[in-house]
Amino acid sequence: MENLCEKVKKIAREVGEYLKNEQQLLNKKDIELKGTRDYVTYIDKEAENRLINGLKDIFPNGGFLAEEETVEYKETEYTWIIDPLDGTTNYVHGDSPYSVSIALKHGNEIILGVVYDPLADQMFSATSKGKAFLNDNLLEVSRHATLKNAYIGFGIPYKLDDRGEQILRNTADHFRNSSFRIKGSAALEICYVAAGISDTYFHSGLSPWDVAAGAFILECAGGKCTDFSGGNNYLFGREMVASNGVIHEEIMKYIIQR
Repeated sequence: MENLCEKVKKIAREVGEYLKNEQQLLNKKDIELKGTRDYVTYIDKEAENRLINGLKDIFPNGGFLAEEETVEYKETEYTWIIDPLDGTTNYVHGDSPYSVSIALKHGNEIILGVVYDPLADQMFSATSKGKAFLNDNLLEVSRHATLKNAYIGFGIPYKLDDRGEQILRNTADHFRNSSFRIKGSAALEICYVAAGISDTYFHSGLSPWDVAAGAFILECAGGKCTDFSGGNNYLFGREMVASNGVIHEEIMKYIIQR
């Protein structure tokens, strides 16, 4: 698995370099809207094609679940769950961060995760518990256990329902006690929890390709992921709380489920 991961990291780096180079050339006329605040460009689609072709070369039997749907999804024993450009809104505005996210699922279990930030040259990866890395450094989650003085990442979905609005109000109640950040790339923000940079991250309106790789990396680093009910339906359930584990109960009690 480590050998396969090295090959996946090489593909992620190559696609990341393509993204970095193309961002400087991107023209506003090349940007499309899939919905309110939901952008897509020819770059997303080309990056996805490059990812798919590269992964097919190193692992011909894998199927694909991909954001831009450049390949048809079919149930297979092994499935690559990929986001060629996580953080497109940042990207099209010439901002950062953004990332390439790649996960490999075997049956119902993720067995490999890679998330690459091409601007910071940060490669997050994991193959099993205790084997989660940022570049060559072993990842370890923080031990901060309370909302007071916590460093928290979160996101606002494209469509806000009543519950989502309530969670935002709950979040605002803690602005004076905690530091909150919106970075705009769910895959990376989950990895920041894995690296001990953030203590927790929560978001709704997510898709499998947003979270699959990052969640696996976080869990391999000793962290915890749940849906908003505290269950494990975060991959396809469109909502996630990712944490260092020790702060999880407070986040659920005072922000998510209050």
